[in-house]
Amino acid sequence: MFTNTERGQVGIGTLIVFIAMVLVAAIASGVLITTAGQLQSQASQTGEETTSQVSDILRITDVIGVANESGGTTEIEELEIKIRLASGADAVEMNETSYTIATMGDSNAATVVSGNETTTGLSYNQSQGLEDGETTLSDQDQVIIAKLDLTEIDEINTLAADDSVSISIEAPAGGRTVTEKQAPGQLEDGSSYVLS
Repeated sequence: MFTNTERGQVGIGTLIVFIAMVLVAAIASGVLITTAGQLQSQASQTGEETTSQVSDILRITDVIGVANESGGTTEIEELEIKIRLASGADAVEMNETSYTIATMGDSNAATVVSGNETTTGLSYNQSQGLEDGETTLSDQDQVIIAKLDLTEIDEINTLAADDSVSISIEAPAGGRTVTEKQAPGQLEDGSSYVLS
């Protein structure tokens, strides 16, 4: 059998190197854990925002134009936009939306309008499932009507017969709905028309 009576000794330099390696490994792992946590948080937030942009969408079901005579010609001066939540959408506060309106006819015009009721030329009527003054759509059964007075909104034209209008509604999260409608070929003073 072998017997060994000699003992090995670890030098102080080796011990210092070992402790330094342990400290470096601990710092590196701390940095990795912190970075992973930040990336996870950022990825989660990005996912929620992306989902909202895709799902928080308003649906325009009908656009009604109200015609009035002014200066010898009858034109559509007011639009009533029937709005409800799209399938799977979260609640949307209408005062936080925005509208992009473009009229196309003899002269084209476009403008962006804040969805806040304090905006000149915009008001809301609670049509279905909403109490008076309520402007948050939280259920698909609820319907609100946005009334746009084209004569009071700057940089936009009223609609003559056969003119077209493009309406885009953007929810606070960024979900957007666009529809294009056309006025009928004949307009009578005081009449209302479902634009097609």
